[in-house]
Amino acid sequence: MKFLIRILIVFQVFLYSSAISQTSKVSIEESETGFQLLKDKQPYYIKGAGAKSNFQKVKESGGNSIRIWSSNKSELLDSALKYDLSVCLGIWVAQERHGFNYNDEYKVKSQIELIKKKILKFKDHPSLLLWGIGNEVDLKYSNFKVWETIEEIAKFIKKVDPNHPTMTVIAGLDPSKVFMIKKYCPSIDVLGINVYGSIVNSNLNIRRYGWEKPYIVTEWGVNGPFEAKVNSWGAKIEPTNGVKANQRIKRYKNFIEADTDKCLGSYCFLWGQKQESTATWHGMYLSTGNPTEAVDVMQYCWKGEWPEIRAPSIMKIKLNGGNWMKNHVFVKNEEVNLEFSYNRNNNDSLYFDFQLYPETFSTKGGGDKQKSPDKLVFEKINQTENSMTFKVPNKKGFYRIFVFVKNDINQSSVANIPFKVESL
Repeated sequence: MKFLIRILIVFQVFLYSSAISQTSKVSIEESETGFQLLKDKQPYYIKGAGAKSNFQKVKESGGNSIRIWSSNKSELLDSALKYDLSVCLGIWVAQERHGFNYNDEYKVKSQIELIKKKILKFKDHPSLLLWGIGNEVDLKYSNFKVWETIEEIAKFIKKVDPNHPTMTVIAGLDPSKVFMIKKYCPSIDVLGINVYGSIVNSNLNIRRYGWEKPYIVTEWGVNGPFEAKVNSWGAKIEPTNGVKANQRIKRYKNFIEADTDKCLGSYCFLWGQKQESTATWHGMYLSTGNPTEAVDVMQYCWKGEWPEIRAPSIMKIKLNGGNWMKNHVFVKNEEVNLEFSYNRNNNDSLYFDFQLYPETFSTKGGGDKQKSPDKLVFEKINQTENSMTFKVPNKKGFYRIFVFVKNDINQSSVANIPFKVESL
């Protein structure tokens, strides 16, 4: 009996190993109606998220793919496979704005050789969908030799991996960038575009600038901090989560899903959390790990239906009656009334939290790492269902007050508003 059990275990391991060793064959088909991505000969429209965690929620929400920006964490490929998610695997290509010199032939060659080893390592992984060669190497660049590196990598992939298309990802759309890629990177199959506010013109500009191959919207969501309005002291104005949620729906329906002949799908940004001007700007999750209504939105976009239990959603925020786009200036220890309105979305019980932070004034961009400020202690005087009265700090400076709301299962929403404290 023990012998039979051992045979069964060995057989099961063999079957599992065989299953995970089978790489998918991915191709692009062109017809009179446009381009289509095929995975194992079946149509495959990318419903993806830029993610490094919460893969199960991607799957439950109707997503089928994740995008990761580099191959440094190979375990993410295995995690994606566990949830039957494909992977757009990023190959990190050094950026000029970080100090890499594309005139240094030795460094260029060394980088390419290291990348080739990674390609050989991952090319047969069963979760691999396509290669993302470089992310925004065009951001604040001046040396066009970087495109020669992109082409050499893409050409190598064509030679060793005929099963997965090649893509390079650029920051926004620009006719000169499209021209460079067309001229110097013929081995690139797909153009990846990171577009935020400019998504409203992307499907028009992709044609106007002469890109004749398919494209993928590799990052999209709400307008980034680099596009935001600023107040009189330079603090960036962040829309409320409710405003962001409505914006996501419109952009997916009107500018991604609507382009049926050239767009192969998209990866929303960011299925996680990061500090970028604030801790809540791009993240579809909070630093606590709580999902926001942006996750609900993606289920609606991918599956055409809302989750049974939805997050609440903060729509408006005010300080002393002035909205989130006004300049708010107070004196030390002044009592201020914070007002907010929200959609309950059929939640019986809601829980509120208020947090105060110093303004960051970060000048970093392009997704570069930013340090989160430390939370400040402040005095709360009174709280109602739609407001909270508090004392501003007794120290001159620039601040930002946040209101968080969550339901019984920690689905959350957030809004914030900057203000200045000065002496009498």
